[in-house]
Amino acid sequence: GAKALIVRHTNGGIPYFISQHLQIPVINAGDGYHEHPSQGLLDLFTLRERLGQLNGKHILILGDIMHSRVAKSNIWGLLKLGAKVSVAGPPNLIPKCVTDWGVSICHDLDDCLPHVDAVNVLRIQFERQHGIALPSIREYRQQFGLTKERQALMPKQSIVLHPGPINRGVELDSEVADGENNVILDQVSNGVFVRMALLSFLLEQKL
Repeated sequence: GAKALIVRHTNGGIPYFISQHLQIPVINAGDGYHEHPSQGLLDLFTLRERLGQLNGKHILILGDIMHSRVAKSNIWGLLKLGAKVSVAGPPNLIPKCVTDWGVSICHDLDDCLPHVDAVNVLRIQFERQHGIALPSIREYRQQFGLTKERQALMPKQSIVLHPGPINRGVELDSEVADGENNVILDQVSNGVFVRMALLSFLLEQKL
């Protein structure tokens, strides 16, 4: 008697596979390294709420791009809305194909930050590395951690996002996570509203 199915799975493509065998809506709540569509929608909603139209806005996605389904869903949505998208992180955690998607790679974080409207910081997913060499936590923070000093390089009105959970002191310092220019708690609230809307639309068959 279920009217919808929400699927979170370690393997990419499973929600799509299931949807081919059911007549009810199947919602992807994150599949493998593939995508996390509802997180992408709430991030876009939060960005629109604070920045207005995203056409021409420069959004930087910072961290483990290769293993992040959030990064991929954000990239597709941001490009669709006309934003300029850059990524930054350890070179071996940025898939080379991102340039084929229309995304630029920021090789020096400090040079890139003064030109962004928002930074979406991703956590390092240590549990997903599977033998990939990473800098030490100290080295990662030195090169790619969004510290208070690095945030000072950003334009005054630019904002910081993070899908959570946060590795404080690694990819994001507490002064930034708890500071004025982050919208992390807005993301949490918007996540509830966006997913309520998604269920409403699907169950009412308005999509």
